Amino acid sequence: MNARPPLSVSTFNKLLAVLVITGALCWGLIGFFQFNPVAALFGGEARPAEASHLSQLLYIVVGLAGLALAFTFPWRSHRELRP
Repeated sequence: MNARPPLSVSTFNKLLAVLVITGALCWGLIGFFQFNPVAALFGGEARPAEASHLSQLLYIVVGLAGLALAFTFPWRSHRELRP
C-alpha cells in the first residue's frame, strides 16, 4: 500500500480559513449581542433589527463554529513541523 504524504496547508487555504472565521465571528456577534461589526466599521445599521429566535440561534451556531475552526485549523503544514 502506498501511504499518502500529509496534506500541506497552502497560503490560499489559510486565507480562506481567515475569511471564514472572520465571517463566522461577525455572525456570532450578531447572534449574541445584536451587533454588526461590518456595519459599524463601514457604515450602516450597527444594531440589526430584531431577529427571530431561530435566526439568532443560527447566528450563534455559526459563530461558535468559527471559533472552533480558529482553534482546530492546521495553521502549519505537516512538512513545516518536521525538523
